[in-house]
Amino acid sequence: MVKVKTEVKSEILDDITIKDSKHRRVVSSADAVDRKFKRTVLCVAKPSYLLSLIERSSTRSSYLKRLPKILSEMLRQRNWREASGVLSVLMQGTMRDASPSMNRLKYEAQIQILSHLQPDKNNVEEITRIYDTWIGKIGKQHKEERLLVWFEQICHLLEHGMEKEAEYAAIGMMRSRDLGNLPRTNLYIGITCYRLWCRKYSKELQPEDVDCSDSISNMSESGSGVMAECSPRNESVYSVESSASDRNESEASVGNNEVNSDASTRDSGSVVEVKVKLENVKLEEIPQQFTEPPRIYASSEENEENLRTEVAFDPALIQILGDMDPWLLPLKPPEDPDCHGKIVNDSYYKDAVEYLRLTMQSPRYVSIAALHPLVQLLLIGGRVDEAMKVVEEICNKVHDIKPVRIKAAMKEKFHNNSDELAKCYEDILKIDLSCVTTLKKLIEMSKEDGYSRESLIEMIALHVEASFPEPEIWREFAELLILFFENVDEDRMSVCFNGDGEEGCQQTYSVRYNPTPRMFTGTTWTLRAKWWLNRHFSREILDTEMKKLEAGQINGDMEMLRLVSFKAACASRLYGPEFGYVTKVYGLLENCRNNIRMLENDSNNIGMLENGKNSLELFNFVRRHRQNWNKIYNLE
Repeated sequence: MVKVKTEVKSEILDDITIKDSKHRRVVSSADAVDRKFKRTVLCVAKPSYLLSLIERSSTRSSYLKRLPKILSEMLRQRNWREASGVLSVLMQGTMRDASPSMNRLKYEAQIQILSHLQPDKNNVEEITRIYDTWIGKIGKQHKEERLLVWFEQICHLLEHGMEKEAEYAAIGMMRSRDLGNLPRTNLYIGITCYRLWCRKYSKELQPEDVDCSDSISNMSESGSGVMAECSPRNESVYSVESSASDRNESEASVGNNEVNSDASTRDSGSVVEVKVKLENVKLEEIPQQFTEPPRIYASSEENEENLRTEVAFDPALIQILGDMDPWLLPLKPPEDPDCHGKIVNDSYYKDAVEYLRLTMQSPRYVSIAALHPLVQLLLIGGRVDEAMKVVEEICNKVHDIKPVRIKAAMKEKFHNNSDELAKCYEDILKIDLSCVTTLKKLIEMSKEDGYSRESLIEMIALHVEASFPEPEIWREFAELLILFFENVDEDRMSVCFNGDGEEGCQQTYSVRYNPTPRMFTGTTWTLRAKWWLNRHFSREILDTEMKKLEAGQINGDMEMLRLVSFKAACASRLYGPEFGYVTKVYGLLENCRNNIRMLENDSNNIGMLENGKNSLELFNFVRRHRQNWNKIYNLE
């Protein structure tokens, strides 16, 4: 037997030498020889060993590839029990998988399943341990993901009123050598201090029946928070967030004061034990529990000096801040000078301002997330000029609608210059062409502050290109076209001379009047008019709108009738009174006018008579535009 083993070893060694000589390298390691020898003996002695190698390379890997999709589908269907079993198998099969996407799937699913299978149990501490395990599983090379999960844990602690624990976690984040230099670290610490400050002074910043967290949740106009704006991860099939329908866009933020580890709908089944057991991982980064947590202070001496400069209490400013839009400033500062001084001199307030100031020096995708809470803090502290300066700087650096909206809202209250304010509104519309609120503000400015009609027509045209406007916008557009044609401030008369002017030859000339303003003769408006023929005035669209009015010309949808009437008035200005869309709508309104006489003496049809009077007003409106018209384009 020893002789056979020696011969097999020599054959293996010769074989390795021959193969390595082909690749011009020599392997003399005894471990490689022993490893190959053992595998050869196993293949000869146990033929099933070969099958195990095949299964390990194909079947097992294919199962592991399918399990994440199966788990995501189970979570989407809210099938928590089966999802728990799938998660257990996935956890055992991917113990060595340290990819951020796989970890996020597993631990987010674990939190969701735990919350739904034990809805009546206080799972705060157990979910906190899940976050601890999750953080420990993330390798040091994935710093951004590790920082994000750490902040999610902080938000979870704040959500359940564990302010001290959240502060400990923030201190650990600040002291971490790996995470301390990341740009988002200052942002997350600043947001943590901001929320701790809000919770501490919730009664002073809000009425007694309103929770501070409810106001913070409405802080962002778009509904997106810090996590959604600056999250470094990419969505994938491993993301529970992309598969579970009960999860919001933002997991934890100033704009959304909830960590979405818990869905809104509870499982109706009986409470069962979660099959996933927590892994014991020691976290060196989480600090020990102190009797009193050390304070979090920013290291910038310049910023500390800025905060030492106290701002005098101004009742007029407090009144202005109390009347600001809730999306910009949901926290209302107290009117008591002593109370106001207490909240702006609090250590949480100072720390939040300092860290958010440091965040403004970070790249745009981080600084823009810190802009809104920093502006709120500065406004409550009475530092209006500094807040405006911060907004101006970010507007010059970033092309985004959020800072422009904040800039416009602040100029409305503090720097009401019509030209600058109109420029802010125009910038908003150029970024978000469908913003009807901003467009209505420009319409009001044209009536009160003398905003240019030509500029307003251009802004309305951009809105019409990008959306399907509401009836009032079409009405304003039609009225504006009349005013523009009647009061245009340009010379539309031209003189053409005929003849050479020599002696004995009488020179003649002709006068031509161009009824179309120069603004509408350019290529842009010509292409725009052609585009609107298909987008707003096509036969298909007209048929669709008419079907909604087929139930009765008078008893039909009045809102739809207003829409087609105002659109017809605009079309009459652009394409002429004989344009197909105009004649169709005009005929419909004319029939409504004729039917009013039949209802005047019928007391049982008061509601229909009221609608008939509204239809008569629409008929007169369209008729006025048909009679006083200037056909711009002959495109039909």
